[in-house]
Amino acid sequence: MKRLLQLFSLLAILSLATLTSTYAQERNLTGIIYDETNSPMPGVNVIVTGTTTGTTTNFEGKFSLNVPESAETLTFSYIGYFDQSIAIGNTSNFSISMKVDAEQLEEVVIVGYGQMEKKDVTGAMSSVKSEDFNQGVLTSPDQLIQGKIAGVQMTPSSGEPGAGVNIRVRGGTSLTASNEPLYVIDGFPIDNTASDPGTAGVYSASASKNPLASINPADIESFDILKDASATAIYGARGANGVIIITTKKGKEGQAKVNYDAYVGISNIAKKLDVLTASEYRAATQAEGSTPLDLDANTDWQEVMTRQAITQNHNLGVSGGTANTQYRFSVNYLNQDGIMINSGMERIGGRMNITQKLSKKVTLGANMMGSFTKNNNLPYGVGGALDGGVINNMIRMSPLLPQDYSSPNLLEKNPYIMANSVRDFTNTQRVLGNAYVEAEFVEGLTGKINIGGDITSAKRNAYLPGSIEWVGEGNGSADVRNNFLHNVLLEGTLNYTKTFGDVKLNALAGYTFQEFGREYNGANATGFQIDDIAEYNLNAASGDNILVDSYKESSKLISWIGRANLSFKDKYVFTGTMRVDGSSRFGDNNKWGVFPSVSGAWRISEELFLSGSDVLSDLKLRAGWGITGSQEIGNYRSLPTLSGDKSYGAVGIGAGVTYDNYANPDLKWEETSQLNIGLDFEFFNGILFGTIDAYQKHTKDLLLELQAPQPAPVDVYLQNVGELKNHGIEISLNTVNFSKDNFTWQTGVVAAFNKNEVENIGDYEEIFTGAVGGRGQVGQFAQVIKPGLPYGTFYGPRFEGLDESGNAIESEESYVLGQALPKWTLGINNSMTFGRFDLNFFFNGSFGHQVFNNTALEFSSTNDLYGDQSTYNVMKSAAEEDIRATKYNSKFIEDASFLRLSNMTLGYTFNMSNVKSVSRLRLYVSGQNLFVITNYSGYDPEVNAPAGGSQVPPIGIDYNNYPAARTFMGGVSVEF
Repeated sequence: MKRLLQLFSLLAILSLATLTSTYAQERNLTGIIYDETNSPMPGVNVIVTGTTTGTTTNFEGKFSLNVPESAETLTFSYIGYFDQSIAIGNTSNFSISMKVDAEQLEEVVIVGYGQMEKKDVTGAMSSVKSEDFNQGVLTSPDQLIQGKIAGVQMTPSSGEPGAGVNIRVRGGTSLTASNEPLYVIDGFPIDNTASDPGTAGVYSASASKNPLASINPADIESFDILKDASATAIYGARGANGVIIITTKKGKEGQAKVNYDAYVGISNIAKKLDVLTASEYRAATQAEGSTPLDLDANTDWQEVMTRQAITQNHNLGVSGGTANTQYRFSVNYLNQDGIMINSGMERIGGRMNITQKLSKKVTLGANMMGSFTKNNNLPYGVGGALDGGVINNMIRMSPLLPQDYSSPNLLEKNPYIMANSVRDFTNTQRVLGNAYVEAEFVEGLTGKINIGGDITSAKRNAYLPGSIEWVGEGNGSADVRNNFLHNVLLEGTLNYTKTFGDVKLNALAGYTFQEFGREYNGANATGFQIDDIAEYNLNAASGDNILVDSYKESSKLISWIGRANLSFKDKYVFTGTMRVDGSSRFGDNNKWGVFPSVSGAWRISEELFLSGSDVLSDLKLRAGWGITGSQEIGNYRSLPTLSGDKSYGAVGIGAGVTYDNYANPDLKWEETSQLNIGLDFEFFNGILFGTIDAYQKHTKDLLLELQAPQPAPVDVYLQNVGELKNHGIEISLNTVNFSKDNFTWQTGVVAAFNKNEVENIGDYEEIFTGAVGGRGQVGQFAQVIKPGLPYGTFYGPRFEGLDESGNAIESEESYVLGQALPKWTLGINNSMTFGRFDLNFFFNGSFGHQVFNNTALEFSSTNDLYGDQSTYNVMKSAAEEDIRATKYNSKFIEDASFLRLSNMTLGYTFNMSNVKSVSRLRLYVSGQNLFVITNYSGYDPEVNAPAGGSQVPPIGIDYNNYPAARTFMGGVSVEF
């Protein structure tokens, strides 16, 4: 922390010294900017050329700017107008007329299989550019836009480096299939299946990792998020959960540029759980007259198990090009320690993007990335009792025991010994790339061939040594697993653009083929006499204690696509899309699905009664409807499949095979229809602008497992039954609050409301899910899926107090106790500039939902505390209330609403006008997860720990989760 304070102090001293020297010799420039109609223009950027010193014009088109005596020119810029550079000379007051740039005025956004002028977009979509990305320690691209887009909720599964993230676009559309959006990177739809092969055994496996963590966030140029069906139907069977289009940075024509960005961060645990300290423990047990095991220690196990974690990140990029060739190359190195000891991730990667014009009508392009990621997996797990992991035992371990305490009792696993003894690493290599050729056949008609591949190889080696007392010499256990995933793409498209008087047509037609495959093999061995490198020498295990496992699977998707966009007088726009998908995952009777959409927009601001308005500069009404699907159910679920095992032979002796899936040739897509109405608006030429959308989504043919007609080789089979719906409102608002002299202040707000409801689950009256963890909780479930209730509904008895013995009193009946899906989500971003200083701070929050605090439940019984020779700790609240025994009930369903100061960044950009070799130099300091306003008692209200249960995965459960971190960092960005 001292180093961090020194870094802040040094930056402040350098910044103030530079600021003092800069403003000691300054003069003031003023002026007014006019548009092509000679009307004053608010919001025009006025910059001292070659620096970041500047301002924007006010509502009257006026500006005032202090510039150094060395400043030679001013640059004036505004979207839709040509940039102008004006020599300063002896002039102190300027009068500038901006000229319209017709090409720039037509802002372009990325849509499925191409791009489109923003004014012609009829669907609900949001775009985030690199200058608006989140800042801080970011390990994967999705973190760049967390909280930035209305209707897109991102919940990390844990605070572990590289942990998975649950992303929902306008609520979930499925119960058993994936609810994750489709990712498209530079035109390549990727398969975002988790590559980590997992582990088996008593290590208590860590949570799944984020597949996007293999991609360097610094390489990303923009995100375009398609939200409604009229926008996502072009992706058909994979568009039901939204589409996130990622565009990476490309080279531009001009002199070569070298960019170097680096930061160093220090992270600490953001919050500790309130368990008993040693003095409180002794006082409680003495008052009870019990005799815990007291080894005269005073151990804060959360302090022992956490640390000041160091993160360093380095990015180097080279870009440039000529009129015919543009290129960008980059390399990245990230090393992030976890705040829990012996955890973290390391990544090294590179990217190459090249565009080559062979002629005026033929262009070649290639995008390629490769990365190597190493995860040091902490065996924190989510289980209790025998399979408890590091987090579970960190909370449970008595503070009266020393750090080196060890016991042969499996229930007393020292978390410090476990974390430092278990070896568990995942090495992941990923190569992702595509190449294309694009040619113009005749005027307006272009064709494109795009081929690509995504290959991931992940190997996990884990070992639990026999040197740990509760394992025992000679009982070491090794686990080795390998996963190999591949995804290949071939697509061809034709695009036709033509203007016929007042009518403009853009039409797309194409064919795509994509194949996905996975090969897996693994082995587990126990009984090692020597612990050294045992996981690399499985034959050293004693006897026949080696179990092997392997499988191979694949699927194919073939599609025909079409889209037509018609614009009349730039006022009325109509779009129709159609996609026909054929998937090998579905039954013979339903391998093909048809996914249409229609939408339209009315640019009201182009009508005569608004075209001359000085107040309302843009107004567009949109409406759309479409159908999308989901095929994320796994492979071979429509077919009869066999499974082999040594125990399947006669009377359990020898090897054999048996059916493990009931054939269903009628299996088909989950189908989601969506209606969207939206309004885009802008006032005062960009001083205030935003979007409002209202939507309704209805999903039918949900995939659920029903009882198979008997006699049959299996008990259940997958069937299309059930329905659910989502409806909601999204608001996005951006304002220029202040713009005068050297100070600007801009605010962006996104807010979304969503209501989810299960309408039908076939033959079931209710489905219970979310198995409650901990001793004495067998057979308990925390959530119910039931018609009329939202997905993620908490259900169970109400807590009604304690009896005289301290046992929980619960209602006999079960009730709805809360819901895991938030009703409202919010993001607030503020950006300020003052001279060469820039300040950004970002809040995000969720409201109107609950979390089941399974961790609190497990450690809320003082029976553990008062046992003879007890080694268990409990929550302080349990001791204060003297709760002797309790089970799952409403007491542990907690309000999870929160508002978080997610990031605050202060930067200073130096004046490089007199430095030939350096064009830009910026230093900055940043704080991440600075504070959270919440009533939730756990580590963090944003949780989604995995929990057992039925076929429907639970959400909103906090069980022995990896804690969230608070991070402070300092960085430098320089361009040569």
